[in-house]
Formats: sequence, C-alpha cells, structure tokens
Amino acid sequence: MKRKRKSHTRIRISIIIIAIILPSALAIWTAKAETCAHYTPDYAKTDLLPILQKKTPSSADYEILLQQTGLARPGVEELYESSQQWKLLGLQDRFYAAAEVECRRDNLLARSERLTNFRELVYDGNPPQLQVASAGMTEAGTLSEFYFMPTVQTGDILITFNGHVFGWRSGHAAIVVDAEKRLTLEAIMPGFDSEICSLDDWQEYPGFALLRLKGASLEEREQIAAYAQKYLTGLPYSLTAFADSGGEGLRAVRRDSAGGAFPDADEKGSGDSADCPPPLSGTQCAHLVWYAYRQFGYDLDSDGGLIVTPYDLYRSDLLELVQLYGLNHD
Repeated sequence: MKRKRKSHTRIRISIIIIAIILPSALAIWTAKAETCAHYTPDYAKTDLLPILQKKTPSSADYEILLQQTGLARPGVEELYESSQQWKLLGLQDRFYAAAEVECRRDNLLARSERLTNFRELVYDGNPPQLQVASAGMTEAGTLSEFYFMPTVQTGDILITFNGHVFGWRSGHAAIVVDAEKRLTLEAIMPGFDSEICSLDDWQEYPGFALLRLKGASLEEREQIAAYAQKYLTGLPYSLTAFADSGGEGLRAVRRDSAGGAFPDADEKGSGDSADCPPPLSGTQCAHLVWYAYRQFGYDLDSDGGLIVTPYDLYRSDLLELVQLYGLNHD
C-alpha cells in the first residue's frame, strides 16, 4: 500500500511540474518568435542616386539595390524600363524605417503580426526633394506618391511568415489574381472560405516576399490566376486539403500533345470548361497556390512532401524573387 501511495504521489507531482513548466515553455517560445516578426537592415543606408542616374545598372548595382530596397533584379529592371527607377528611393525609406508591430490572436492557438504604422513608414509626412536624371528623362520635385509593391504582376505569389502557432511560424500565402485592380485570392483561416481580398492589405504585414514563376510569360501567369479565381474561390478552409483531394494523385497533370499541362480538356490553360472543376472539398493558403500552378504543370512544393506550406513555396526553385520586405534577403 505504501508503495502504491508513493507511486501515486510521484505521478501527481510529475503532472503538477508539467502543468507549470509546459505553459511557461510555450510562452517563452511564443515570445521569442515574436521578436523575429520584422527584419530591419543592420547595415548602413547608402545614396542610391549614382545608380539611379545610370541607363542600366551593373550586376553589383542590382545586388546593392536588393540590399537597400528589397527589390530584386526582375523588379528593378521593370522600373528602369518604364523610367520609374526613382521609386526605389521610396522603397529604400520604407525598407529602413522603424516598424511598430502588434501581435494579434486569431484563434485559441494562432497569432499573427501586423504593422500599426504602415501608413507613416515613408518620409514621416515630409517627402524629400528629388533630382533624378535618367535616359530621356529628368525628374525633379517631390515624391508625392508611394506604392509599397510597385512591380507586382497578375499571377505573382505572396508569402509572409507573420503568422505563428506558439513559436512555429506557419505563415500565409496568396496569389495575385488582378494586379491592376490590386486583388488577391486567399484562404485566410479556418472557418472562412477562400475569397478575393485586397492586395493593399499586404502592406500591413511586417514582412513579405513577392515571388514570380521563372521563365513564364505574363499571359501564362494570367491564365493561371484566372483559373484560380474561377475554380478556387469559395472553398472551405481545410488543413487536410492535400490528403482530402487526392494527395500524390494531384501531382499527375493532364498534358496535351505538345507536352504542356492544362486543366481542361477543351483548351490548354483556358480554365473555361464548366464540366471539369477541380475535385476539391477544401483548401488552405499554400495548397491553393500550389494547386493552381500544378494544374499548369508546375509543382511548387519544394520538398515534395505530404503537405505544402508557405515555406515550401518560398523555397521553390521554380520561383524567382521579385521583392522582399521585413525579411533578411540572405
């Protein structure tokens, strides 16, 4: 009897210790994760005007611009082609500006971070005087307009890691379905169907990455976005979406005689056949993006695992970086 009592006492003590230590450990893990919500460069801000005055940046210039503004070569080239490289000055100011971050509780376990000062991140209300000379253009005056994502295109993919469960950063992903109207398609959280959202909401995230399919034309990326908008809007949120919709079977994509992938039997990439909707009962944020691209022959799941996460998309070799904000480019 004494041995049984001692055994029961030890069990009770163990349960009490676990009940005390586990919540504390989870709280510490969560607090540590929240310190990583936003990355501000720890190196000096430099004068970009000598680079912006060039007709074409050098390879070294592209690297400097990435480090100073978060805009990678595809985005920089687009600004130069349209003689709008002066917008890099606004991106630089936002890239270096101090961020005020608030952590919100989304549900019992999940939290997400948002910027509380995103509207004031550029110039502190005092636009600088600019004098930017470039090929065929001289721009002088105040920089009165600023757009936080100046080179976004339809079909681009957005990734943020500003969502976490305790200390594990689950993140979030979206596909841009209309860059001109600044619309995204997102599966936001459990309890909500996938829906069209505003791209402008992404300026509230303390960190994001803008990614683009390598080597694909804008026309093809627009087809993928149109398919996603037509077939993947209004789906229930499901954490088991990959397994529910067939798992590895979804990796087998129908192909035409030329070897290209297409979602419908009628026309490659058209997404117009009402008789061939995707066999999905639900989706989640990264799964939605992955599924849309997979129907056109692109498997963006970088590790080929049983599920796809925002990090898997972020690491995909099929995607190239267009822009970073609040993340370490290394």
